[in-house]
Amino acid sequence: MNLKDIGEFGLIARLAENCIFNKKEILVGIGDDTAVLPLDQDYHLLVSCDMLIEKMHFLREVSSPFQIGYKSVAVNFSDIAAMGGWPTSILVSIGIPKSISFEYIDEIYKGMKNICKKYSVNIIGGDTVASPDGIVINVTVLGKVEKNNLHLRSHAKVDDVVFTTGTLGNSAAGLQIIKNIQNHLDIDIPSKIKDFLLQKHLSPEPCLNEIRILNKIELGLNALNDISDGLASEAWEIANASQIGIELYKDRIPISEETQILGQLLKTSPLDWALYGGEDFQLIGTIDKIHFPIFSKEYKRENGTDLFEIGRTINYPGVFLVHNEEKVYLNKSGFNHFD
Repeated sequence: MNLKDIGEFGLIARLAENCIFNKKEILVGIGDDTAVLPLDQDYHLLVSCDMLIEKMHFLREVSSPFQIGYKSVAVNFSDIAAMGGWPTSILVSIGIPKSISFEYIDEIYKGMKNICKKYSVNIIGGDTVASPDGIVINVTVLGKVEKNNLHLRSHAKVDDVVFTTGTLGNSAAGLQIIKNIQNHLDIDIPSKIKDFLLQKHLSPEPCLNEIRILNKIELGLNALNDISDGLASEAWEIANASQIGIELYKDRIPISEETQILGQLLKTSPLDWALYGGEDFQLIGTIDKIHFPIFSKEYKRENGTDLFEIGRTINYPGVFLVHNEEKVYLNKSGFNHFD
């Protein structure tokens, strides 16, 4: 069997077998956005890592070195936010081709330092090695979460409201612009739309301020996940972990005006970008339906944007897209490294 046959998630499931040898030292292992370890009386320790590889996750001819560094850290901070926590430190390991200049690597680290300074996070170590083919960046992030604010994918309950913190499909739309440029497709896209969507793809922002707002409300927030592989894939992760089902309302999935316009220009469904594109790094979660109006009001008051109600949890398995009387089963599709 080759890796394409088993797929990324099948590989992870296989590798995750028989990994825990000291249960006293771990609360949550493989299977959520971060591992959860004991810390002290009030907090849990959060640990995760993410790797970015040139030509797979970024292109030097498209992304500036500053953007590469910024994004490599942002995707890790997103995992911490998805657990209800806050990052405290990172370690950076980087593989560098010998042909790359010092100035280029310095700019990558300027991007890392910029986002770390923004959220008061320390860079405390790492490793540097030579790479035979392209830049490789691996960031390990440490964070902490108050015990009552820890939210796992497995915490959803039947009849919760399913929500997201922002518009979806923007990053996939920005990636499509990049692909069109690479393929020399001459499509007249207004510069304002192009700049907005490219920024969403090249310099994503983790939902740390958003989770800080949500954590202020004491009751009702249950499951959380970040949207790295697409809405459909992340909804499936919550549904499977919580052993429930999810209905997503087709006409309530938030899509920005910019993404809608690009979809019209390219004759492509922006809904597909939202469902399957990934790298929006918004949060998807579930909130007790009684408490959702309180969360929505407080979120709008503090963040100035809506908390979008996009579905509900149900007591039978599967993830479905619902529109009027029609209900369509959604595949577990999303970004997969081995497709």
